Amino acid sequence: MKIGILGTGHIGKTLARKLSAAGHDVKVANSRGPETIEADVLAFGARAVSTAQAVEDVDAVILSIPLNRIPTIAPLIANLPAETVVIDTSNYYPHRDDKIDA
Repeated sequence: MKIGILGTGHIGKTLARKLSAAGHDVKVANSRGPETIEADVLAFGARAVSTAQAVEDVDAVILSIPLNRIPTIAPLIANLPAETVVIDTSNYYPHRDDKIDA
């Protein structure tokens, strides 16, 4: 399966390592650029790419970014083909993501 992962925090890093070790074609991106992705994230074959490249020609996209950054990547997700699966692992942290009204 071809998978794009946006985010290299604890969840994104773990998924990139596990999914690429299992033989999936994994592209991983963060907001700082591919050159900043640490070698341990790529240790099992995942490839560091730009955010735009991470969502191109994939079967699934995994979002593992701070919740307050979702609006910045929403246009990329909106333009995905209908058959692309989007999995959101984001978590809300009020101290980081600001208050979200009910």
